[in-house]
Amino acid sequence: MGMEQFVIRPADEGAGEAIHAGLRAYNRKFVPDTADLSLVVIDQAGRIIGGCDAFRMGELAMLDVLWVAEDHRGAGLGACILEQLEENAARQGAKRLELNTFGFQAPRFYEKMGYHRFGAVEQGTGSYGHYFYVKEL
Repeated sequence: MGMEQFVIRPADEGAGEAIHAGLRAYNRKFVPDTADLSLVVIDQAGRIIGGCDAFRMGELAMLDVLWVAEDHRGAGLGACILEQLEENAARQGAKRLELNTFGFQAPRFYEKMGYHRFGAVEQGTGSYGHYFYVKEL
């Protein structure tokens, strides 16, 4: 069997989606009970001002990204998104939600929302730590 020819290059948005779809298909072989939990927040002008990228595998929910537009931060929108995610995940059978964040992002926010740190890389990037959190739902 010969070595196949291939090219490795930076991924565009479509390739990134294909990669995620491939991983989800692989994971479903082992944990067939999966669901996308992603949410988006749209203002009255139709602009995306926040949201999250999250999924559930069996009893585990994972938050990959939570973002709120800078001009909407500090008004509770992040908490609303996270609470809705937790509610949706629990309704679908998730028992816990895991996430990670950097020191310059939102560790105190997640702690305020009831998350418990279970791991850390103190020199995650630059002088900022990389923190891992979990919350029982």
